[in-house]
Amino acid sequence: MFSIPSHRPVPNFAPSWNAAPTDQLPIVRFDARAGERSLDLARWGLVPYWAKDIKVGFANINAKAEGIENRLAFREAFERRRCLVPVDNFYEWKRTATRKQPYAIALADRGLMALAGLWENWRSTAGEWVRSFAVVT
Repeated sequence: MFSIPSHRPVPNFAPSWNAAPTDQLPIVRFDARAGERSLDLARWGLVPYWAKDIKVGFANINAKAEGIENRLAFREAFERRRCLVPVDNFYEWKRTATRKQPYAIALADRGLMALAGLWENWRSTAGEWVRSFAVVT
Protein backbone atom coordinates (compact mmCIF):
# COMPACT_ATOMS: atom_id res chain seq x y z
CA MET A 1 0.00 0.00 0.00
CA PHE A 2 2.81 2.46 0.77
CA SER A 3 5.18 1.23 -1.98
CA ILE A 4 7.45 -0.57 0.45
CA PRO A 5 9.54 -3.16 -1.43
CA SER A 6 8.50 -6.74 -0.65
CA HIS A 7 12.06 -7.67 0.40
CA ARG A 8 12.01 -5.17 3.29
CA PRO A 9 11.43 -6.77 6.70
CA VAL A 10 8.11 -5.96 8.35
CA PRO A 11 8.32 -5.29 12.10
CA ASN A 12 6.29 -7.53 14.36
CA PHE A 13 3.87 -5.43 16.38
CA ALA A 14 0.53 -6.09 18.01
CA PRO A 15 -2.55 -4.05 17.09
CA SER A 16 -3.57 -1.44 19.62
CA TRP A 17 -7.02 -0.08 20.30
CA ASN A 18 -5.60 2.78 22.33
CA ALA A 19 -2.20 3.96 21.11
CA ALA A 20 -0.59 6.36 23.55
CA PRO A 21 2.44 8.64 23.57
CA THR A 22 5.71 6.71 24.08
CA ASP A 23 4.21 3.59 22.38
CA GLN A 24 6.18 2.00 19.56
CA LEU A 25 4.05 2.51 16.45
CA PRO A 26 4.63 1.94 12.72
CA ILE A 27 5.84 4.71 10.42
CA VAL A 28 6.66 4.68 6.72
CA ARG A 29 9.89 6.55 6.06
CA PHE A 30 12.45 6.88 3.31
CA ASP A 31 15.59 4.92 4.15
CA ALA A 32 18.28 7.06 2.49
CA ARG A 33 21.01 4.42 2.87
CA ALA A 34 18.96 1.82 1.00
CA GLY A 35 17.29 4.35 -1.30
CA GLU A 36 13.80 3.01 -0.63
CA ARG A 37 10.85 3.20 1.76
CA SER A 38 10.67 1.11 4.90
CA LEU A 39 8.11 0.32 7.58
CA ASP A 40 9.68 0.85 10.99
CA LEU A 41 8.57 1.12 14.58
CA ALA A 42 9.17 4.44 16.29
CA ARG A 43 8.35 5.98 19.66
CA TRP A 44 5.40 8.37 19.53
CA GLY A 45 6.66 11.73 20.82
CA LEU A 46 9.47 13.30 18.79
CA VAL A 47 12.75 13.68 20.65
CA PRO A 48 15.00 16.13 18.76
CA TYR A 49 18.54 14.87 18.15
CA TRP A 50 19.92 17.69 20.34
CA ALA A 51 17.63 17.03 23.35
CA LYS A 52 19.27 16.31 26.70
CA ASP A 53 16.39 14.14 27.96
CA ILE A 54 13.94 11.75 26.30
CA LYS A 55 11.10 13.35 28.30
CA VAL A 56 11.06 16.16 25.72
CA GLY A 57 9.02 13.77 23.58
CA PHE A 58 5.95 14.16 25.80
CA ALA A 59 5.58 17.76 24.57
CA ASN A 60 6.11 16.74 20.93
CA ILE A 61 3.46 14.13 20.10
CA ASN A 62 1.83 16.49 17.59
CA ALA A 63 3.41 19.16 15.41
CA LYS A 64 1.08 21.98 14.44
CA ALA A 65 1.52 22.58 10.69
CA GLU A 66 1.31 26.36 10.96
CA GLY A 67 4.84 27.58 11.71
CA ILE A 68 6.34 24.08 11.82
CA GLU A 69 9.35 25.21 9.79
CA ASN A 70 10.27 27.72 12.51
CA ARG A 71 9.76 25.61 15.62
CA LEU A 72 13.14 24.44 16.94
CA ALA A 73 11.93 20.95 17.93
CA PHE A 74 10.58 20.21 14.42
CA ARG A 75 12.52 22.44 12.01
CA GLU A 76 15.22 19.98 10.92
CA ALA A 77 12.91 16.96 10.83
CA PHE A 78 10.47 18.99 8.71
CA GLU A 79 13.24 19.72 6.20
CA ARG A 80 14.77 16.24 6.06
CA ARG A 81 12.79 13.50 7.85
CA ARG A 82 9.14 13.36 6.89
CA CYS A 83 7.10 10.18 7.21
CA LEU A 84 3.66 8.66 6.97
CA VAL A 85 1.87 7.30 10.03
CA PRO A 86 -0.47 4.47 8.94
CA VAL A 87 -3.70 4.27 10.96
CA ASP A 88 -7.13 2.76 10.54
CA ASN A 89 -8.77 5.53 12.60
CA PHE A 90 -8.08 8.34 15.03
CA TYR A 91 -10.10 10.07 17.72
CA GLU A 92 -11.40 13.59 18.06
CA TRP A 93 -12.94 14.72 21.31
CA LYS A 94 -16.02 16.87 21.84
CA ARG A 95 -16.65 18.53 25.17
CA THR A 96 -20.21 18.09 26.42
CA ALA A 97 -21.80 19.72 29.45
CA THR A 98 -20.62 16.92 31.74
CA ARG A 99 -17.68 15.19 30.05
CA LYS A 100 -15.60 14.70 26.90
CA GLN A 101 -17.03 12.40 24.22
CA PRO A 102 -14.60 10.56 21.86
CA TYR A 103 -15.46 10.17 18.18
CA ALA A 104 -13.56 7.71 16.00
CA ILE A 105 -12.71 9.09 12.55
CA ALA A 106 -12.16 6.42 9.87
CA LEU A 107 -12.52 5.88 6.14
CA ALA A 108 -15.95 4.65 5.03
CA ASP A 109 -14.43 1.34 3.85
CA ARG A 110 -12.43 0.98 7.12
CA GLY A 111 -9.21 0.83 5.10
CA LEU A 112 -5.83 2.16 6.12
CA MET A 113 -5.07 5.85 5.83
CA ALA A 114 -1.93 7.83 6.53
CA LEU A 115 -1.29 10.84 8.71
CA ALA A 116 1.62 13.17 7.97
CA GLY A 117 4.52 12.84 10.36
CA LEU A 118 8.10 13.80 11.16
CA TRP A 119 10.73 11.45 12.55
CA GLU A 120 14.04 11.84 14.32
CA ASN A 121 16.90 9.75 15.72
CA TRP A 122 18.10 10.58 19.24
CA ARG A 123 20.99 9.11 21.22
CA SER A 124 20.82 8.88 25.00
CA THR A 125 23.80 9.59 27.23
CA ALA A 126 24.05 5.79 27.69
CA GLY A 127 24.49 5.42 23.91
CA GLU A 128 21.03 3.97 23.17
CA TRP A 129 19.47 5.05 19.86
CA VAL A 130 15.77 5.96 19.85
CA ARG A 131 13.77 6.66 16.70
CA SER A 132 10.75 8.85 17.45
CA PHE A 133 8.02 10.67 15.56
CA ALA A 134 5.31 13.33 15.80
CA VAL A 135 2.04 13.59 13.90
CA VAL A 136 1.58 16.78 11.88
CA THR A 137 -1.80 18.35 12.68
